[in-house]
Amino acid sequence: MIIASFIIVNAGLLASGGMDVIASGILSRIRDLRTLTLVSLVFTVIASMFITNDASLIALVPLTVSIGKLSGRSVTKLVILQAIAANVGSMLTPFGNPQNIIIFRAYGLSVLTFLYGMLPIFMVSFAILLAFGYLLSGRTRLSPAKIRRKRSFSLFLSSTALFAIDVAGMLMGYGIYFFAATAVLGVLSMILFGLRGKSRLDGLKNIDLFLIFTFVLIFLVVNSARSMIGNVIVGGSIEVFGYSLVLSQFISNVPTAVLFGAGGNWLPLAWGVDVGGNGTIIASLANIIALRRLKGRKIVEFSKISFAFLGITAVIAVAFLLFLGY
Repeated sequence: MIIASFIIVNAGLLASGGMDVIASGILSRIRDLRTLTLVSLVFTVIASMFITNDASLIALVPLTVSIGKLSGRSVTKLVILQAIAANVGSMLTPFGNPQNIIIFRAYGLSVLTFLYGMLPIFMVSFAILLAFGYLLSGRTRLSPAKIRRKRSFSLFLSSTALFAIDVAGMLMGYGIYFFAATAVLGVLSMILFGLRGKSRLDGLKNIDLFLIFTFVLIFLVVNSARSMIGNVIVGGSIEVFGYSLVLSQFISNVPTAVLFGAGGNWLPLAWGVDVGGNGTIIASLANIIALRRLKGRKIVEFSKISFAFLGITAVIAVAFLLFLGY
């Protein structure tokens, strides 16, 4: 219910056009591909910290694709890097992605404890991401591109307020009825404050029902498996990190977080499922969203870049865990 509420509230933020206005205001001033790449990656990282990795890609990748079309330049590598950026940015906060929400709640962590634990791997991943962005882009000139979007300030304001309420409710440990109420208010906000000149119901199309039902099925299937075999129990922290990272490549990082449950130390598990969001296409739903925007093409190119990033960050993460005494 927490995840569903965040998805619905984020849909309101997207439908309001506020994120498009902010992003296009920044990106329309870019004059070369390298600057576009680095600014886009930084913006995606920041956005995914607060509106989740999936929602940030839903908002920003179409804008990137539009700029590419208007400027006549390929933005395939940038879209792939944005998928990685969404995974990187979302790992820092307890509400940046579903697996973090699961771990944060299951272990009863405080916000500062979570941020402090995730900061080292986030900083390393962010630095590697910027290096990838710099090396995989060039100084190719871009034509100026102005992208106009209709916007509803009332919807943006109400959705922002509901997002803040959702975050507060999660941190306070509120139950299902609280998040059901915020989800309903999110739907009502889209109906009441939808964009002018359009059906008030059009904003509801932004709600990713497929994503919500996917999570429902994930929890049903994985919790059923866990009830039969118990939580996945492995050796020390390095093993937890390694197994959760590898398992994420095959069943995605959210089911992996559910399957491991609340056994052992939370930090190696969180690092494993967050770093493990890169690699295969199914390792994270954010990867699928990005590839869908490329209409299913460039799978080989996606895999090369994503696995290269995964390999480097995984090695450094293991070194960090050993250094920190895990």
